[in-house]
Amino acid sequence: MRTFKALLKREFWEHKGGIFYTPAIMAAVFATMMIVFGFSGDHFVLNGEHKIDFSQKLPTVVETFEATPDEERSKGVQIGLHGTGLVFSLVSLVICLFYALGSLYDERKDRSILFWKSLPVSDTVTVLSKFVSITLLVPVSYFIVITIFQVFFLLYFTVFSWFGGSSGITLWASSNLFGVMFNNLLHLVLASLWLAPLWAWLMLASAWAKKVAFLWGGLPILMIIIAEGWIFQTSRFAEMFAERIGKSVMIQNSPINNLLGGDMFDGITYTAGEVLGGAPFWVGLGVAAIFLAGAIYTRRYRDEA
Repeated sequence: MRTFKALLKREFWEHKGGIFYTPAIMAAVFATMMIVFGFSGDHFVLNGEHKIDFSQKLPTVVETFEATPDEERSKGVQIGLHGTGLVFSLVSLVICLFYALGSLYDERKDRSILFWKSLPVSDTVTVLSKFVSITLLVPVSYFIVITIFQVFFLLYFTVFSWFGGSSGITLWASSNLFGVMFNNLLHLVLASLWLAPLWAWLMLASAWAKKVAFLWGGLPILMIIIAEGWIFQTSRFAEMFAERIGKSVMIQNSPINNLLGGDMFDGITYTAGEVLGGAPFWVGLGVAAIFLAGAIYTRRYRDEA
């Protein structure tokens, strides 16, 4: 376990740009934009004629907010908090994509594999540490940044509440912050695990490729889609592949969808129980295990030593 922990630390330090700096910079940019708006967005002009003084309207807005029924107010605040993580969650999927593609290819490209192979660490533990980094380390890192930004979001609008004549306690009471945090973490991890077959396949391609790992990861999928359409005149594999990716996005955003009663995804709701209780999730993990076994075997013999 100590070795595995050290390997996870290695993955973080080698890829901290995508794992931590990317969401942190995004959060800093969004926070700066909100602060700039707070200082300079006092007036709005509509239709080139009507001028609205936001500071004068603020007490009315705050009063209306606090007069809203508790259930509707709580739902609105929680949707706003979950909405702050939408862009972060989508970016995390892109980061995982490139992470998986380079996970076992880059170490052979820069020949650092010669050093790592000289250490008493098995290929199995090394590959699994990279897989766990993709499915757990990345979501957890993004969750931490999202949570910090959500707290800033609440503090930001608390200050607006003060200027509107309120203490801001109603805002925090309606936020259900710990529930939002739990749902964010749970669904970020579930969405990443839902795509485990894709991550494992890309890791296998990364272990095999000597050049252009992206082509080795993408071309076989494209060739299967073309071959199925040409031979069988069907598109089941393409539909299955698209559905797997689409559902990962739906799982990520299911807290908002559930708060909206399924309106976001045409009446379809995805709870953690529905995901974990369905066969596709576990079948996907089984397929991922096969691809990971292939990646471990390939890494053992596919090097430049």
